[in-house]
Amino acid sequence: MPEIFQMDRVDRITDILYGVATGRATITYRKLAFRVGARPDFLGHALEHVSRRAAERGEPMWSALVVSADTGVPGPGFYGMARRLDPRYRALTDTQIWEIERDRCYEVAVAARPA
Repeated sequence: MPEIFQMDRVDRITDILYGVATGRATITYRKLAFRVGARPDFLGHALEHVSRRAAERGEPMWSALVVSADTGVPGPGFYGMARRLDPRYRALTDTQIWEIERDRCYEVAVAARPA
C-alpha cells in the first residue's frame, strides 16, 4: 500500500508543478509540502520520482521549480539527480542546469496551454 500512496503523491506533485510552470513561477519546498500533506524534509524522494518519470517521458524535470525560500533555487539534491539523469549536465554549473530545466518546464507548460 505505501507504494500506491507514493505514486499518488508523485502524480499530485507533478500536477502542482505543471500548474506552477504555467504561471512561469517557482514554489518553495514548504508550500509544496503543505499542498501535498508532507513535511518539507520528506519531499526529496517524491521529487526524485517526479523527475525520473519526467525524464523517461522526455519531459523537463519538474522538480526544478521547487526552491528554497532562503536561496530561491533548488536544493543540492536536485543538481546531483539532474546529472545522474542527463549526462550532458555533468559539465555544467548548477546555475546552468537549473536555468535550462526551469525554462524547459515553462516552455512545455505554456505550449500546452489552450489559446
